[in-house]
Amino acid sequence: MTDIAPSAETPAMPTTPTPVVFVPEMEQPREDEERDIERIVRALHGNNEYAFRKYKCGVRDAHAKSHGILRGTLEVLPDLPNELAQGVFATPRKYPVISRLSSTSGAIRSDQVQGVRGLGMKLVGVDPNAPRALPDDTATTQDFIMVTHEEFLFADAHKYSRLGMVTAVTLARLPDPVLKGLSTALGVVGGRRLPETLAVFVRPNTHILGDEFYTSAPQLHGPYIAKLRCVPASPEVRALMGQPVDDRPGINAFREMVIDFFANHSADYRLEVQLCTNIDTMPIEDATAHWNQVESPYIPVATIHYPVQDPYTPERRAFGDDVLSYNSWNGLAAHRPLGSINRLKKRVYEASSNFRHQVNNAPRFEPATESDLPE
Repeated sequence: MTDIAPSAETPAMPTTPTPVVFVPEMEQPREDEERDIERIVRALHGNNEYAFRKYKCGVRDAHAKSHGILRGTLEVLPDLPNELAQGVFATPRKYPVISRLSSTSGAIRSDQVQGVRGLGMKLVGVDPNAPRALPDDTATTQDFIMVTHEEFLFADAHKYSRLGMVTAVTLARLPDPVLKGLSTALGVVGGRRLPETLAVFVRPNTHILGDEFYTSAPQLHGPYIAKLRCVPASPEVRALMGQPVDDRPGINAFREMVIDFFANHSADYRLEVQLCTNIDTMPIEDATAHWNQVESPYIPVATIHYPVQDPYTPERRAFGDDVLSYNSWNGLAAHRPLGSINRLKKRVYEASSNFRHQVNNAPRFEPATESDLPE
């Protein structure tokens, strides 16, 4: 739960807190981290192979099911203070953006199953001369990957290898009715008092266009450390906040909601940055730590506009699901992901993408202009 609810209009710029300057020593990998990551990569590759046998095509081992592929524009706000004017936000300008809405499961499930939703945003046409997070990366895109919970569910790769991997493998293989029954049972015995790793399977699903999305784990923000969130801004999507999905039965309820909405409405969102102001209470290596918004509020840095469109044509679905890759390590060095969970994601996302493109005989492709997204 957030400490500060977003306002209907773009809020007045809060006073920028004094941010912590990143130094490499702040990242402290466990000695056995590489072994844990190798173990997780092998297990999740098993999920990829299982899904390929089941669906007869390759899917992502997370965020397998998409609900819409959106074309939009991200506009950096003017007059940002230096602490916020970093990386792609350094100067006021507009970027084409290609976004993919998804569920984070590695299985293609009914939208009546509770869980976490995802938002992948790909900015197109970033500075080709700016250093990249990965030295051999020659793309001119910047990816931000967000989910509907503010903190990650596991602290680091070690905790994920002990607990998260079991969850990931189980969720990829349980039938929908069993998972739905488990969610119901958990709700009866615990409800919101359950640990967060279980509570996400109890909370009612809400309209995905009214959800808030978070990067969850920290990343660089120029010389500083930050998290990002995306919040509904225009009245039409703010009206969807908290709106239940239960009144629209069906395995593709989210997709139908997204298609119906964008047939007649545009949508605006705010992209906001929360700076790390205390490395002890806002650590890098523990992705479950809550960053208090009283100590450091989220501050707007950009607006995102999605016009009226058809977000799920056959061509867009194929492009978003089979061709595109989203990886938070695809981007500028100024936004390099930090901490154990992000080092894990670097390996897992790349392995999953390689497998998916190989078995689907699909090209690896990074868009250079907004026209690369099919209508």
